[in-house]
Amino acid sequence: MDNSNYYKAFVAQTTEEILHAIFKKEEDILIGVSLTNGAYIEGTVLDITTDSNQNKSVCMITRGEEISFFNLYNIALVTIKQPKKMVVELSKGKISRPFSSTDKNLTVLQLKIWLRNEKHLLGEQIQNFNVDRLSLDKLNNRLNVKDFFEALVPAIDLITADALGKDAWSGVETIVLEEAETLQLQLQTGVLTISVAIHKALPANLSKILEEKLLQLL
Repeated sequence: MDNSNYYKAFVAQTTEEILHAIFKKEEDILIGVSLTNGAYIEGTVLDITTDSNQNKSVCMITRGEEISFFNLYNIALVTIKQPKKMVVELSKGKISRPFSSTDKNLTVLQLKIWLRNEKHLLGEQIQNFNVDRLSLDKLNNRLNVKDFFEALVPAIDLITADALGKDAWSGVETIVLEEAETLQLQLQTGVLTISVAIHKALPANLSKILEEKLLQLL
């Protein structure tokens, strides 16, 4: 996606949704908050807490290191001052990765060579990690394939940690990635087919999801 038009992918979200997305970010995001009483606070979110009565409170720190506390439901407006740092969250995954990551150069050929060289990490019996069914014309998709592979490796490591899991995984010889809107896995005669929305943001806990699905499948 053209960086100059990134905002067109943004979708409307509730104040609560967006504040929790901001709070989960590893890096601080500068925001402005207008309260229903007319007060305005600009800074970063330190904490969001729900008490026993389901009241949700927000703690923020300003650039002058002043600490503010207020009820989430007293917020009239939230302004994201650094939207480029939150393109994945603000688009709900329609933009699949932060802009800083899209500066990498990875051609289709380079990706396939990398997968061929790294596929032994999934097991010495793996003969092929096939991505020919995916649309790889966009850099984001190619980078997502690489990230997907890197999430699959620790999932396989956990599954093959014992003899039973190792024996079950030894029957898989080929892994095929194909495009789909939801993550699905199928195993037939040594071929593991994984359907994934490669053009969207990958789940943060993808390794755990893959491990759980593989345990159900093998």
